[in-house]
Amino acid sequence: MKKFFAIVTTLIICAMTSITFAEEPTCILLKFSNDTRYKNVDSAALLSDLVFEKLLASGKFNFNETKPIDQDMEVLLYDEKMRDINNLQKSIGQGNFNALFESGNFDSKHAQSVATAQVGQIVSPSITAVIGAEHDAQYLIQGTIINLGQGSFSGNVDTTSPGQRGGIYFYRKEAAVGVTVALRIIQAETGEVVWAKDISAQKKTSLNQLGMFMIGTAKISTEMYSKMMDDAATKISDAMIEDLNAGRLFAK
Repeated sequence: MKKFFAIVTTLIICAMTSITFAEEPTCILLKFSNDTRYKNVDSAALLSDLVFEKLLASGKFNFNETKPIDQDMEVLLYDEKMRDINNLQKSIGQGNFNALFESGNFDSKHAQSVATAQVGQIVSPSITAVIGAEHDAQYLIQGTIINLGQGSFSGNVDTTSPGQRGGIYFYRKEAAVGVTVALRIIQAETGEVVWAKDISAQKKTSLNQLGMFMIGTAKISTEMYSKMMDDAATKISDAMIEDLNAGRLFAK
């Protein structure tokens, strides 16, 4: 009898999950792009994996794949733009200037890049529609790391009282590592950006020294970097879940 109820309960949960997913459009998450000078650090892959895990664990998104799709939208758009430029040069060389003004480069609704695309702008439908069709997804979730770096500050504070010699100096040094991600949700068929938000995360550490006594550290560690990336992924997933619950995520 217990086994029977367990099976029934499992079927009910599966049915409820299917209903929840049926209410949400199908989507995929693309591997994030990195527009910073730290391209050799594979932050984009790490962050997109973390975000996908958190969104998948929430049970609120109808993903058609079990991992981020390894297609860099920035690279695809760059390749397409280079082809367009070559075609334009040929047309202009033949005296056809109409191709230049019909290319969409002068249209305010035509996004010049994914990272700068605003809600309502169009990212190349010839690219987004193909990706959507390949993975049977109505929407593409894309992120671009637009800022990634570290910084530090140090200074001495003289605690000598007026008229006193040999005062004690308080020394403090701070270090921080941070990331900013531009997020977009794109309707695959039309290429329209239907949701966009920038998310930032930062981790700080400090070294405090009073006389001979030292507390803390001002060195950025691998653990600190990992925690910062996990915090960023949490902020991203929380923002998406909040807007999904509010009906703003896939709204046009």
